[in-house]
Amino acid sequence: MTNDFDARLAAILDAATQNIRRTMAASIRPAPKVVLPMPLRETLAKAVAPLLPVLERLDAMMPENWRGQHLDYRDMVRLMQEGVPLAWVPPADVIRQLLAADGASSRAQVIDDSRPQILTSCREALVDVTDERLTAQRELLEECARAIENGMFSSGQALAANVWDTLMRGMAFANPEWLTRGRWSYRQIKRSVPSVEAEEDAAIGEFRRAAIFLPLAKTLEEFFHPQAVPSIFNRHATAHAAGTVQYTASNALTALMLAVSVLREIDDQAYVVHIHA
Repeated sequence: MTNDFDARLAAILDAATQNIRRTMAASIRPAPKVVLPMPLRETLAKAVAPLLPVLERLDAMMPENWRGQHLDYRDMVRLMQEGVPLAWVPPADVIRQLLAADGASSRAQVIDDSRPQILTSCREALVDVTDERLTAQRELLEECARAIENGMFSSGQALAANVWDTLMRGMAFANPEWLTRGRWSYRQIKRSVPSVEAEEDAAIGEFRRAAIFLPLAKTLEEFFHPQAVPSIFNRHATAHAAGTVQYTASNALTALMLAVSVLREIDDQAYVVHIHA
């Protein structure tokens, strides 16, 4: 009796399994191509047409290296929060490679392999910086690019990190709410600069304003002895842990991109800065 019941139950379960498999197979077959009637296509085209100028204006609001590239902004937020600058530099094809990279070491390899393209994009961005208040910082970053091109990565990294620090201080002193009782504080800066959450949909304007600041928290991440020295670019490690862990070709390029990104943004948006230099 029990054996008959078990056999019937097994047969029922097997039949159900086969039915589920057939249903799933049918559900994943490519759907036939649907050709919309011409009147409907014309109606849809007329409905979308008024949106095109708006989309074009939104695209024009973005940094130049993003325009017309159809990049995934949500993934870019996460990448910038990992300390990778993407606004104004590097070029879009390098951004795509960075988005596809699997982890920090793979991203570092992409940056190192893309050195010529990154240096070219940095130089092009610096040419467009015309604000006379920023001349000294632009020239210092041009020097960084030359150093990196000639293999002097440590020199380029240290100088670029200091230029970035100078620019951030200049922006903070022009925005008293970024300071702590009128004094510079890295912790206060991390709390004060514009930001967006990767898990939430940010308004285009909010995302645009925050873009150059998103790498800041990771760049200013603190570490204390005996914690390991960060292997990705870190402002504190560059200043206080000079050595082969922090000073690398990819970190030099990251430091340069970070400083160029901020400098180009200040120039493009005509931000008020009080640079003490």
